[in-house]
Amino acid sequence: MVRRPPPGRAGRIWLERRLEVARRGVDVLDHKRQTLLREQQRLAGRLAATAAEWERCATAARAWNDRALAIAGARRIRLGSLHRGGPAQVQIGWRKTLGTPLPADATVSERPALDLVALGSGASVALSARFHAEAVEAAAAHAAVRASYEAITAELVVTTRRVRAIERRWIPDHEEALRRLEFALEERELEDLVRARWALERQDRPRREAGEASSVSAAAATRGVEEASRSGR
Repeated sequence: MVRRPPPGRAGRIWLERRLEVARRGVDVLDHKRQTLLREQQRLAGRLAATAAEWERCATAARAWNDRALAIAGARRIRLGSLHRGGPAQVQIGWRKTLGTPLPADATVSERPALDLVALGSGASVALSARFHAEAVEAAAAHAAVRASYEAITAELVVTTRRVRAIERRWIPDHEEALRRLEFALEERELEDLVRARWALERQDRPRREAGEASSVSAAAATRGVEEASRSGR
């Protein structure tokens, strides 16, 4: 919906400026949309790669967990988990792309690894712990890329919707308003021109009538002189 423009020629200037700003805005938003689309495609490739890496690490961790359970037993696995300390902590680094905050990276921090073999857990438990740590890092990296991909996708949808709204509704509505205003201004100028002609005609009418009367008087006087001269003859 177009806000009511100022009356007269000021309204034309107002609408033309708004249209100019809208068209520049479309160019800027379209450039942003293209950049977001390229970033989305790049993140899609990284998302597939990190998903595959996470799946590989998770498969390896699952396999070594089964081996440790079969070789060392559940008791040694529980003892090994106690030596590892509490749960791992994930720290997220952030960056901005076209004003959109995105996870830049994910760093997994945990207590320094202990020698589980020396502590009696066995080599299979130590290897299981190592592969599980790699799986956690791969999962954190994949989660960061996935969050970035979803944020970029959401921003791309919003930007595309804005571009379409301006191109398909805002600009056509204002162009139609400008067209109607220009038509109204042309009609008003035509009416003013007609009124001015009528005013000039009303002003000239007494002078024309006076001129016609003087012409009639002069013609009558001329005829009188001619008749008098004929009578004298």
